[in-house]
Amino acid sequence: MVALLLVVTMFSLIPKGTFGGSRENLENTVLDIQRAVRFSVNESILRNSIVRISFNLSKDPVSYSVEYGPSGGLVLPEVQDESRMSLKEREGQQKVMKSLDSQFNKVDEFSEKDKTLPEGIRISGVASSYFESIKIDGDVAIYFYPTGEKDTSLVFFSTEEEMITLDIPPFEDNLTKEYYTFTQYDKNNLDDAIDSKMKEIFNKWLKD
Repeated sequence: MVALLLVVTMFSLIPKGTFGGSRENLENTVLDIQRAVRFSVNESILRNSIVRISFNLSKDPVSYSVEYGPSGGLVLPEVQDESRMSLKEREGQQKVMKSLDSQFNKVDEFSEKDKTLPEGIRISGVASSYFESIKIDGDVAIYFYPTGEKDTSLVFFSTEEEMITLDIPPFEDNLTKEYYTFTQYDKNNLDDAIDSKMKEIFNKWLKD
């Protein structure tokens, strides 16, 4: 009994996620996004309209949904770098994007409400051929087209222990995952480590 009590005590002192809890949640989250990607590809073809996975990166926890646009020739506006705009230009760009958002509706068959990430799991950034940079906050979308094409995209998932990237190619169905484990130094400076690793991976991704 004493030995059993000691074992139970030791396990109670171990931080949550040590035995793969964080990894399991992370893997399941990536798998859910993979399902959303494949669902969106099929949905776009069936509806003959642009479909998107829309992420709210500023929400805690991060949420996402699958949305469809009008059938026919919806032309996506060009995304511009707001950091280089005047206040008036920025307001104009925001109106354009708000008008775009108003043309999309959630696909109820995918989920009755926005999906949220498990505790401790982050989408630290999303890169896409639509905006060609890493977005780390606000509303971000990956678009899918009736031709079967999709935005070339890279999604960064992270925990306090590691990062997983999901590479989404424009036509192929094979979605590639890469794993990166944080060192103890990284963990002591986690936000900086995530930012640095994302930039490193993103620059390599652009070259490839």
